Amino acid sequence: MREAIKNIYDFLDNKFYFKLLYLFVSLTFVTMLKDVPGIKILSNITLAWGMLLILFMVIEGYKRRKIYKFDIPLALFMIVTLIFNIFIYRSGDNIKVWIVNLIIFVVIFAVDVFKSKKKLIKEMNIITYSYVIFMMVASIISLVMRYSGINIEIGQVVFGNTKGVFENENALSIATSLAIVMCVYLNYISRSHKPKMFWMGNIILQAVTMIGSHGRSAYLVIIAVIYLSIFIYSKNKYIRAALVLIPILFCGVFFEMVKSHLEAFTTERNIIWTSASVVIEKNPLTGVGNSNLIEAVRNARIGSYLPGIELGGMHNIYVQIAAVNGVISLLLFLMFIGMILMFIIQHLDKLNRREKNQMTIITSIIAGILAVNLFESVLVYTISFISMIFWIYLGYLVSILDNKNID
Repeated sequence: MREAIKNIYDFLDNKFYFKLLYLFVSLTFVTMLKDVPGIKILSNITLAWGMLLILFMVIEGYKRRKIYKFDIPLALFMIVTLIFNIFIYRSGDNIKVWIVNLIIFVVIFAVDVFKSKKKLIKEMNIITYSYVIFMMVASIISLVMRYSGINIEIGQVVFGNTKGVFENENALSIATSLAIVMCVYLNYISRSHKPKMFWMGNIILQAVTMIGSHGRSAYLVIIAVIYLSIFIYSKNKYIRAALVLIPILFCGVFFEMVKSHLEAFTTERNIIWTSASVVIEKNPLTGVGNSNLIEAVRNARIGSYLPGIELGGMHNIYVQIAAVNGVISLLLFLMFIGMILMFIIQHLDKLNRREKNQMTIITSIIAGILAVNLFESVLVYTISFISMIFWIYLGYLVSILDNKNID
């Protein structure tokens, strides 16, 4: 009996199984699978499992968690937002969102440098294989639906055409772009010819699906692979500094030049950003809370058309954090991102060539998702396949790079 209880505890305390399941559940949220009987129950079970893992972490798991400098701004972010939720927003819905963030930061973003490096890489590879196979099937079905003219209506959503089995084109395009990068990684680590040919074929399949979906955000992921490779292999600190500054300056100049065509370029997201900026100006320190966000943004500029705000939020996670929890919270989050990226780059520089190539490809997934979130709001406050991939791979990346356990 005691042995059985121990086995159950070990299974429930295994974050790898949890992450693998939650990634699948997050993919069902944006595909046809969300209407499969039992999926909602599975989602609730996974959420309960996440809360149980937090409890395990408090009781004993903290002993296996090395503390880093970049943990400080993330912990402060959680403390500040909890205080705001309790004393300022005073809403149960905001507490629920805070708990989602807690699951993301404590469980999904799991850093374990005491587990063997080989096991960590094996776990990450299994998640990568699982996601790529899922997307291979999804892309094949999506292409068949598109070119055969098959449309399937489930509830109020019509699947097919350029969005295939996904709810919208943008989700499909981003999902395929991430699958392309993962296939590049799997192709690189494959030793024999046949797997390499398989992954190359999958890259072509995902590319065709991505291009056909017409989602422009997806290209940011592909660009990130090239841009990050240039950055990592440029040893000169001035070149690296220039590579950081150029995108910032380019964005400023570019947006100024195309101001008259900005709505078309951003698919009218700039209207939402302008309305959100009014909310931020009125509530710079604390924001308005997640539950009040939509109403506050709508009231900021009455009569303005705010496309996709109910499902997509502010379509910019950095604007959303400032509007929801204030500028202080945004600065803490950006500080965390900056510090962990510096940590990753410093460790990448110490690797041998083969390891460096592998980990650079994985890092490009992180960089690509950060870029995508300039036009999406799926990094915190919600469980989506994009946020799941970001935090899962970020946790594995830190664990592998700072791991001294070879056996």
